[in-house]
Amino acid sequence: MGYGSDIGKAWNLLWHPERESKQRMDIMSSLKFYYEIGIVGMLAYVFVGVGLLALGISLLPYTYFIPMQAHFLAYSVFLPYYLVVFAGLLVFLVLFPVSIAVNAFLYQLVGKYLLKSWAGDYSRTFAAVTFSYMPVVLFFWLMVVPFLKVLIAVLAIWQIAVLIIALSEQQRTTRQAAFVAWLATLVLVALFAFLIMAFVLQAVQPLGLNSTVQASTVPYGASHITHYL
Repeated sequence: MGYGSDIGKAWNLLWHPERESKQRMDIMSSLKFYYEIGIVGMLAYVFVGVGLLALGISLLPYTYFIPMQAHFLAYSVFLPYYLVVFAGLLVFLVLFPVSIAVNAFLYQLVGKYLLKSWAGDYSRTFAAVTFSYMPVVLFFWLMVVPFLKVLIAVLAIWQIAVLIIALSEQQRTTRQAAFVAWLATLVLVALFAFLIMAFVLQAVQPLGLNSTVQASTVPYGASHITHYL
């Protein structure tokens, strides 16, 4: 397919995933498809971010809390334009592709070998996961719009729906089997993360680390402070 056809396919995956996710792709074809669409998503992300900065609109307010005795201080930090560009490059060129590969490996491990839900190879699962990323890739620029980034949560939910449909189409299994494979993978990963955290906490407990952090100065670069609690 040509570049224009791939863009059309990515757009149609949002509305007709059951039809558009039937096409078989090997891993290299899936990566090619991803990067073609990823470039479009990355450019939209960067242009929207730089455009909002040019209009004087602050981007990506991150709020974090530092405990101070019985109170908390909340700091809001805003990203300058060069960090917006760098974040876009990092997400689209590295983080998303790595996430696709890792997620596909986990779904294949659980779906094929643990649950026996399908017999297809890894490349089909890789293609299904790649297809499921299209809603977020195309609309990731919403992350830099303060009053629209909540829509990313809606896209993330739709991404799960596209994934289940694409898995069932690529691996020729039922929607129910694909859903169970997705849910089982989620539960197993959460359980594994919980066990790791429990192990780490148990390992550091003998060190006598104090969970209360005292701070008397404002971190450099914080734009403003609001008293919380």
